[in-house]
Amino acid sequence: MKTLGKISALAVAGLLGLAACGSDAEETADGLTPLTVYHITTVDSTPLYLGVEEGFFEEEGLDVEVKIAESGSAIIPSVVNGESPIGYANVVSDLAAIDQGLDIKFVSNCCGVAGEDEETSSRVFVLEDSEIQGPEDLAGKTIAVNSTKNLGDVTIPVALENQGIDTSGIEYVPMNFSDMSAALERGDVDAIWMVEPFQTIAYNNGYRPVLANFAAAFPNSTLGYYITSGDYAEENPETVAAFQRAMSRANEFASENPDRLRELAVSEIGLEEAVAEKISFATFTPGLDTESVEVYAKAAVELGVIEEEPDYATLFVAPDGE
Repeated sequence: MKTLGKISALAVAGLLGLAACGSDAEETADGLTPLTVYHITTVDSTPLYLGVEEGFFEEEGLDVEVKIAESGSAIIPSVVNGESPIGYANVVSDLAAIDQGLDIKFVSNCCGVAGEDEETSSRVFVLEDSEIQGPEDLAGKTIAVNSTKNLGDVTIPVALENQGIDTSGIEYVPMNFSDMSAALERGDVDAIWMVEPFQTIAYNNGYRPVLANFAAAFPNSTLGYYITSGDYAEENPETVAAFQRAMSRANEFASENPDRLRELAVSEIGLEEAVAEKISFATFTPGLDTESVEVYAKAAVELGVIEEEPDYATLFVAPDGE
């Protein structure tokens, strides 16, 4: 796992720096508005870096600084309390925070999943010699996920139920992605859920995929968003709109230039080139996908992750022209 050494260091450094970020910075000497955007240590952040590198944010009058935190759950409170104007979190984490009464607004798409027949950035793996041959054999087994009541144990059961597989006996065991390979080898769990770049590492370790849970659960959906607080959106509408325009350009450009994303996965995320060459990227769609939020919310309610669906009319900062 030495491939990810730089990732861990970046995550810790970014997390420690959360409290140092403010949203009321004045313009820089060249007239740009400083904007700190938090992301997590994942290749899903590469379009954001690409937007900075290509000058899309600068053209919209923004001086964007990307900072890294350990998880979306660390970013959400920073956004809500005003320490970080805009940040990333997956849709289930966002919905859980809203369910708890936090004032979160969806600003822009980050990342999504393609159809079932295309490349996907998330799979469930087993050992090569495992008795688990397909998704139907996951019934009653233990599966490692990075956290419970979140994206893993929402998409896996939905993916299985879509195929008519009983999920009632599955046990989800929370652990860090970096610890899952050893747990699988020891037999502590029957299967592990891996997202990129860990998915590519799982392939390199000789593990066998048995379920593409993102694609089998919610194909062609958005599962990660950039968010802000209600207060920041109300007080800084021009800044939020500028970020939306630039991020849409960045996502569109990223979709057309995957080689640039692989370069940034090495230079900004810390992957080894051999891993970056093989990873499968998420989909990066311009705009703000409101429909996917509703799809994930309904599933989260059914699975007991949140108590009720939110008031969708209050959740979104509509991009210009919508």
